[in-house]
Amino acid sequence: MQDDAEAGVGLDPALALRRSERLTAALQSMSRGLAGGKEPGDKFLAEATQEARAAAQAGVDLLDLIHTYRVLQSAMWDVLLDLTTVLIPDSSEQLEVQKWVSGRQHDWFDVAVANIIDAYRSEQHRFFYKSEDHRLRSEVRDFIAGRRSARPSANYPFEGQHLSVVAWGEDPKGTIECAGMALNSDQRLVLESTDGAFLGWLAVRDDKDFVGKVAAMDLPQGSHLALGSLDKGFAGFKRSHQRAWRAYKIGRLTGNQITLYADVALESVFATNMQAVHDLVALQLGPILSDPRKDILCETLTAYFASGCNAVAAAAALQVHERTVAYRLKSVEERLGVDVADRHVELLVALRLQRLLRSIAETRNSMT
Repeated sequence: MQDDAEAGVGLDPALALRRSERLTAALQSMSRGLAGGKEPGDKFLAEATQEARAAAQAGVDLLDLIHTYRVLQSAMWDVLLDLTTVLIPDSSEQLEVQKWVSGRQHDWFDVAVANIIDAYRSEQHRFFYKSEDHRLRSEVRDFIAGRRSARPSANYPFEGQHLSVVAWGEDPKGTIECAGMALNSDQRLVLESTDGAFLGWLAVRDDKDFVGKVAAMDLPQGSHLALGSLDKGFAGFKRSHQRAWRAYKIGRLTGNQITLYADVALESVFATNMQAVHDLVALQLGPILSDPRKDILCETLTAYFASGCNAVAAAAALQVHERTVAYRLKSVEERLGVDVADRHVELLVALRLQRLLRSIAETRNSMT
């Protein structure tokens, strides 16, 4: 069902997360309704309309948004048909129950979708037609997407060198200003994006200490910043933004305050399909992850690969005896049934993705 309902989500991580949460919440709401509750309730409707507003900001087609609820309704109907067949022996009674269930489902759908449509259209009108920067935002979006060749009508040096950023959380516009000052940018372009995030382009000079200055930035508590790459010209304006947006996807998932594209380029490629991430990690590391010593074994593997598959260097980095490293590597190979040196590329990718999953889990746990 999740795969079928992904149409229109695009690359916006906040919207994808909302979509996943709303599908779960909708199933729970439908289930409570079948059990006699007054559903869809106010809590679900408030959350669903919030997703609808974010979808309107992202330019997701309204029909795609409604389609997700149709997919959900169909999936639940399939389950309910199977259940009534199994639990109710009498065929005529089955039919009566199925009619009642169908009616409850359609009533739920009508109420939920009516609220979603109203919220979507209201936000679309505000975001695209009433906000002050709507025209410039549309021009920049079309420019990045390749639908517009003329430069956007903004007082910004598009032909110069850029660093694109995405800020969210507390005071995103102020966060971009902090980044601009830290990197000595005297010209900036800042636009509202989706779900409370803001896009920024900083006109910057060549800076060999760019990464160091970024790491030293003291951002306000609760603010988050994702950064692309230093790029030049019109093509660089687009490229830096695309990289900043990919970094934003990872930063939004992990909750890190500062996320550099160069640090998460690999993760950003895989994170477009989180189910594939889980599958790859399970395939490559599954037997290790069920071991009580999983943290030690993964740490040893990481150090071993970082040292160029040199056990002596890995032991020095871990501050343990080289025999300890050899013993741990043997334990890993016994559990995985492979030579780690022969499978080092796959294992190295899996280790990085495992750290990503752990960071996502820690962030969600802290939020709840």
